[in-house]
Amino acid sequence: MLKRIFVYLNEMFPMSSFAGSILTAVAVQLTYLRLYGVRHSSILMLVVPGVVLAFVSLLIRVMDEFKDYQDDLTNFPERPLPSGRVLAADLRSLGFFCIFMVIFLSLTSIKLLNWALVTLGFTYLMLKWFFLEERMRRSLPLAFVSHHPIVLFNFTYLVLACTEINPAVSFSMIGYIFPVCLMFTTWELVRKIRAPEQENAYTTYSKILGPRVAIIIALALQFIYTFAVVAIFEKLSTPNYLWAIFLVIQAALVFPSVNFLVTLRLPRPLRPIAEAQILLVVSALLVGALL
Repeated sequence: MLKRIFVYLNEMFPMSSFAGSILTAVAVQLTYLRLYGVRHSSILMLVVPGVVLAFVSLLIRVMDEFKDYQDDLTNFPERPLPSGRVLAADLRSLGFFCIFMVIFLSLTSIKLLNWALVTLGFTYLMLKWFFLEERMRRSLPLAFVSHHPIVLFNFTYLVLACTEINPAVSFSMIGYIFPVCLMFTTWELVRKIRAPEQENAYTTYSKILGPRVAIIIALALQFIYTFAVVAIFEKLSTPNYLWAIFLVIQAALVFPSVNFLVTLRLPRPLRPIAEAQILLVVSALLVGALL
């Protein structure tokens, strides 16, 4: 079983995904603490919440294997579960291990434990399609709106962890950090945007909303979280050269979306670009918080 689970992790949730989740959590926490003028020296207290979020992300990935099994048989038969290289029982064991780790690592604080249980409760509702499976399967936007708040649950966990680190930290600065969540919203949206000639039986936002409406929404989200990073830079008195570097790189990464809006041509998928934007934002937050 362990060999099959490692096959699954290698393909569907590699170490880079695990490390990325932890790095994002550390960057968010360092930034949030700095907004209150707090510098924290214990990296362990920042990493542990990141590990919790990594296990939450893995749990959601595992649950999606069961939710999307029939679709994957048709659209992605090479994936570990539909191909038979990993068994459903293996993924159930992995899912329960994720739940155990989320709870175990949250035992350091009653606040964190309670919110971890709330978050796990929300993931259960996601698994059950909020008991509206038939309706949600027919509506990709409805599924998106109902499922995507899990990102806010995760960021709330990080803010709670910061309040446990220092009593001076509260929720009064969430207006700075919560819009950063939209970088994940953008990723979720653009990975299902295609040019008209690229559409097939797979359901995409560009097919449902129209390619231009879908990409306009994605561009609006990119603008909002870019502005959020700039606002954080302003609050932290980040040097101007870092503003310039961030904005120039972000403009280059936004350009393919603008080009698609104008031409409706998509020579390369937008998903890797959205992932590069996430890496850019996380790097910007880390550098800004550490200076």
